[in-house]
Amino acid sequence: MTGAGGVGKTTLAANLGYEVARLGYRVVIFDLDPQGSINVACRLNKTPAPKATTAWLYSGFFDGNYTLIPAWQEYVKMLEIMQGGGALFKVMANLAQPGGITLLKDALTEYPLPHDLMIFDCPATLEHIPKSALAAATHLLIPLMPDAKAVDGTRVLLDWYAASVQELQLNNPPPFLGFVINNVEDGAEHQRLSRQLPPGYQARGYQVFPLIRHYTAFINAWSEGVPLRINRKTHPALEPLGAIVDAIVKELGGKKRGKAKSNGRG
Repeated sequence: MTGAGGVGKTTLAANLGYEVARLGYRVVIFDLDPQGSINVACRLNKTPAPKATTAWLYSGFFDGNYTLIPAWQEYVKMLEIMQGGGALFKVMANLAQPGGITLLKDALTEYPLPHDLMIFDCPATLEHIPKSALAAATHLLIPLMPDAKAVDGTRVLLDWYAASVQELQLNNPPPFLGFVINNVEDGAEHQRLSRQLPPGYQARGYQVFPLIRHYTAFINAWSEGVPLRINRKTHPALEPLGAIVDAIVKELGGKKRGKAKSNGRG
């Protein structure tokens, strides 16, 4: 979840999904973004029928039929996607109706999936869809790019979180898994903020994961439609990604399900 665009949210979601799945956990990514960016990241069909997207969960007619598409199955067998896209625009009115915000939670509760981990890839807004994800989530992961706009967006997000928890009367609101300073470039502002931000969040009790720099390899992997590990199996960004994976695995019980695969082209 994020309050600003362009911070690498979908890239992070897709790569974390892959990294957890390769440990033997069954993972599904729900694309809740009308832009459908996960389709590009995983080279999926860009125009699925509305009933084959996450919009179906918000339709008011959901019958438990999840259309889950295997992702990167030549590299991993445990990762699936429920696509988003433009059909989500057509169900926005449903979310504004009484009970609309809990449609996602209600669907997952009434028709539970067998997956170990569900990742909600939210749009870069703080409107109805992210609020529905908040109601259904167990934890929040916040990617943050170290520039003034993104930092301000994160301040707004924290205020929105507190207000939404109260509005939705969440007795056990989802805690923050942590913040990740993402897409860090070499410019002076990025370098200064990437040093200054973590202590402030940590002082407020939030976990801050090791920063992830802006690497051309992420762009190359995106253009090829593969996870970073497949594009570059020894890339330095895999270490900070691994710290987030470790935190997720801890929440899943702490034990790896199977032997990690090392597929990659070098």
